[in-house]
Amino acid sequence: MGYADLRELQTALTTASDIASSLQAAPTRRDADQLVDVLRQALTAASSLSTLTGPTGCAIHPNGAVDPLYGDPEDPLPPGYGKCLLCNDRRRRADAKPHQPYHWDRSEHALRRSA
Repeated sequence: MGYADLRELQTALTTASDIASSLQAAPTRRDADQLVDVLRQALTAASSLSTLTGPTGCAIHPNGAVDPLYGDPEDPLPPGYGKCLLCNDRRRRADAKPHQPYHWDRSEHALRRSA
């Protein structure tokens, strides 16, 4: 999803809202056709957002690297892992080190790691 695609969708939806708000009790055929055209533009723009996922299929890193272990039958990825190497690397790092919270030692005014 690029900024231009998102901006096109926002513009089309804003225009459709403006047209719909200005409609009278009995809109003309021209008004209705204009609204339909703008809504079609919005639908086209919204559809294009979902097709820009890139090779990873990741919403955060669509053009990132594909994990070389993805699809490897000898060394499969854990459940929940996808194609994105960046996201999988983050998951691996989170699984490798358990989080150790910090606490404030008031007596020495120093930040210490909990044991």
